[in-house]
Amino acid sequence: MKKFIILGVLICVMIGIVWKSNSDRKAREEALAQQTQQHNQKMSQLEAENQARLAQEVRDKAQKEQARIESNRQANLESEKQKQNIKQIDQQEVNQGEATQQARSIEEKARRNLFDPEAAKFRNIKGNCGEINAKNKMGGYTGYRRFIYDPKFDTVSIEDENDGLYNPKMMNILWQKKCP
Repeated sequence: MKKFIILGVLICVMIGIVWKSNSDRKAREEALAQQTQQHNQKMSQLEAENQARLAQEVRDKAQKEQARIESNRQANLESEKQKQNIKQIDQQEVNQGEATQQARSIEEKARRNLFDPEAAKFRNIKGNCGEINAKNKMGGYTGYRRFIYDPKFDTVSIEDENDGLYNPKMMNILWQKKCP
């Protein structure tokens, strides 16, 4: 019987050890489950933060790209404006060159019938009209007189004294019709 008692005590001790071991195992399992849950929560939080950071990087990149596109567009517009300005300046120079060439051509045609063509002076040339001061046969300047170039007949009409065809009255009429 002593043996049974000892055996009973041993069985109780063993049961206690097993129970304690099971109890410790359950506590460890619960602790592990809690740690796993905390770890998963931390990983979810890190993943959410990473996704938010990536989304912000994408937005920043898109904004930078949009700014670059706008900057390029502005640069292209400015470049086009400069090209237009250059074309306008070139056209103005061409027009001025043509106007200068036309004025020289008209001056040359006006000199044809003068006594001293090289001494002729011109002023106020606008379009096909202007004023000329030429020398007479005595060598003196006659004073500025109006002239009108007619491209249709390639002729120059110079204002005469009071008795000529292009007297001041006739020249006033022609001047009003043909000169700017």
